[in-house]
Amino acid sequence: MILKLKMLATELSCCLLITAVCLAIGLPRYLRNIDLRDEGFLAYGAVRVMEGKIPNRDFVSLQPPLSFYALAAVFKLFGTSLVSLRTLGLAVYILIAILVYAISRNLTGRIASLCAAIPATVIGMPFFDFVPSAVWQGVLAILMAMFLFMHAMTTNNRRWAFLAGLATAAAILSRHDQGFYLTIAVLLYVSAIKYGKQKTIEKPYLGQMLGFWTAGIMLIMLPLGIYWLFCGAVPYMFKQLIVFPLTTYARTSSLPMLTFESQGPLRDGIITAMYYLPPVVYALTAIWMVITLIRRRFCADHAGVAFVLVVSIFFYCQVLTRSDLHHLIITLPPFFILYMWCAQAVSRTLSNVFAKRYMWRKPAATRICAAAILLTVCAATLSVLLYTEPVFLESLKTPKTLLSLERAGVWLKPEGTQLLDTVTKIIHSNAEPNDAILCLPYAPMYYFLSARHNPTQWNYLWPGDQTVGDHQTLVKQAKMDAPAVVIIVNKDWMQVHAPIIDAYVKSEYKAAFNLETMAIYLPLNRQKDNKP
Repeated sequence: MILKLKMLATELSCCLLITAVCLAIGLPRYLRNIDLRDEGFLAYGAVRVMEGKIPNRDFVSLQPPLSFYALAAVFKLFGTSLVSLRTLGLAVYILIAILVYAISRNLTGRIASLCAAIPATVIGMPFFDFVPSAVWQGVLAILMAMFLFMHAMTTNNRRWAFLAGLATAAAILSRHDQGFYLTIAVLLYVSAIKYGKQKTIEKPYLGQMLGFWTAGIMLIMLPLGIYWLFCGAVPYMFKQLIVFPLTTYARTSSLPMLTFESQGPLRDGIITAMYYLPPVVYALTAIWMVITLIRRRFCADHAGVAFVLVVSIFFYCQVLTRSDLHHLIITLPPFFILYMWCAQAVSRTLSNVFAKRYMWRKPAATRICAAAILLTVCAATLSVLLYTEPVFLESLKTPKTLLSLERAGVWLKPEGTQLLDTVTKIIHSNAEPNDAILCLPYAPMYYFLSARHNPTQWNYLWPGDQTVGDHQTLVKQAKMDAPAVVIIVNKDWMQVHAPIIDAYVKSEYKAAFNLETMAIYLPLNRQKDNKP
């Protein structure tokens, strides 16, 4: 009993250490900068949910609905502002790092697990300004499901499997593609345990574990599915969440994989290397798995490694479609776990070699190799940080001013604060609280900051994502609830990619304010002379 308490205290101390590192990194940064696009989409989507709207049916979303409901709950509890949104993001960030450590502890030692958590505290949500977007909520739910299901298998406890099912349902409702990958990985994990040799753990009752895991999923998904079916949301969900990714997304949003350039700067080389390191680790681990199977040495303990490997590979598939740095970073949390398992395996091999060849005591050799791994991980994390995102280190030095709007509370560069203040004042002076405004092509943050509503189902426009018919429908919806203010963030883009909408705006509105590439339009029949 005393030994268990000591172990629990040690694990808790490690989690507190990870939390302290996350707070040291996050607290000075989590209220800095603003994203008018994706962050605005999440924030205004949550507001629409609070108003009784149903995602996918009442407004178009390429993400499942849970992220909007989760943020709406936070807004209800802590107030509707970007401070509440970023606080949720900070919590998600900390929990992801802790779960990386917790899952790694099922596979590796304490030092290696801490090494896995170190990159997760740096290379992750800090690059996204701590915005708890659907993908990060999905990552959190998947890591939670992995931890709970692995714990269920090692303890042979069905309750943990049931909780893992609840977390899996949360993953599906946050990012359905990631939830699908997790489901396949769970089934392969169970198969690996079934056919693996028993070594250090007692094989669980696999049928019962899968049954309770499925029950957890169905407890969430079945009533929600029935509700969405009766309220008419299911056809819209199928079109936006299934058909669109399979038929349109890869064509309109794909980016090619980076390649090495001999004359390129060191920073570009390090970024490019980040794309190819995970596949190398996956391939080496898969080869080791095959060799272990051929030699009939694969045991139930190795099934956890296979589980993390499958999840990591599926996560990485997202990079093959859209190969930018931010989409790569999203896929890395499972990779950190697998990488440190590989590093510990190499460490053990080297310690055995040194112990035999140089007559070292094995504990001393193990400590030396573990320390070398720790220094390597810290050095790699620092180099990636220095060369991939200098803004991460320079952000605290850049002068910032507080955006003091009621729904804001974030710190921006002075020119950014001035622009948002100006635009919001124009909106408030020309649109009453119940009036609609229209922000195009993709700046839903203005709906949120100004507390004015969007009269259409579209919160964004993107080349190729909408058809001519979609543009015509948007114009029809806008005419039914005529906007008091129209904001065109990029005039040239609208003329090229949305000429029907651009023609509608220019036929019924007149540009009253021009701010760089932005134009703010007021209706021809009721312009005001208010100055911002």
